[in-house]
Parts: sequence; structure tokens; C-alpha cells
Amino acid sequence: MSSGWQRRRAGGALPAAAGALLAATVALAPVGAQADMASGWQAYTAGDYETAVSEWLPLAEAGDYQAAYALGMAFQIMGQPGRAVPWYEQAAQAGVTEAQTLLGTIYARGDGVPRDLVRAYAWLQRAAEEKGPNAQLILDSIAGLMTAEEIEEAKGLLAEQ
Repeated sequence: MSSGWQRRRAGGALPAAAGALLAATVALAPVGAQADMASGWQAYTAGDYETAVSEWLPLAEAGDYQAAYALGMAFQIMGQPGRAVPWYEQAAQAGVTEAQTLLGTIYARGDGVPRDLVRAYAWLQRAAEEKGPNAQLILDSIAGLMTAEEIEEAKGLLAEQ
């Protein structure tokens, strides 16, 4: 179902924005991590997502939130959004607004995970507070599908994040 969406994303704004984000953070990372992030990004832009994953996975497992964000993108592009979720969560908890928006979207759609509008709302609200692109628009869309109780539950979850 999402193959068309993934093809559009593969050639669209996500890789360009991700490239800018990753390029900026590579310069701030330790030298070994810089090489792994750069190698992963080269593989990613060439469409070799498996190599990108193998470069970024050790960094993300060690707590590098930029590598976690990159892993989430790779898994999502590979059509494995459920595998993207824990990596997006790591990056989202570190304040990466794009990860918060993508995570909220995955939960809102139930894309690879059970649909959870409460979690979607919480992540999208956090992204919207940070002026994340499209976060408020998506948030408004899902809020119309939720009860007042669910929105309150989401706000409680947001306070815990």
C-alpha cells in the first residue's frame, strides 16, 4: 500500500532535508562516528539502505539520536515502518522534531504498528510546539477523530515524554 508513498519520499524532500540534518550533525560527531554517519548517508542516497542500516545501527544502539533518526528513515523507506518506530522514538525523545512528526504519523496511520491516536496526538503535539513542518496540520486532522477523553489522555502522555 505504501510503495507509491515511499517512491515519492525517496526522491522528494525527506532525503534532502535528512541530508542537510545529517551533514550538520556529522561535523559535530566524534571522528569514528563521522565516518560511519557519512558512509551510511552515502549508501542511503545511493539507495543501498541495508548498508546504511549497518553503518548507523551501532551508533544508534550506543545512543546517537541522529543515527537513530537516520535508521528510522531507512526502515521507513524500506517499507518497514514498525522497525522505524523505536529509532524514531529515540530521536523524538532527544528533541528531533522531524522524528516526532514521522512517529506521530506512523501511529496515526497504524503503519506497521497498531493505530494509536493517543500516541500520535502526543508526538504531533510536541512537534507542533517546536513548529515542526506539517505537525499542526496532521494534529488538527487526527484531533477531529478523537474524543475529548482521548485528547486529555494524549496530553497526559505528552507530559510524561
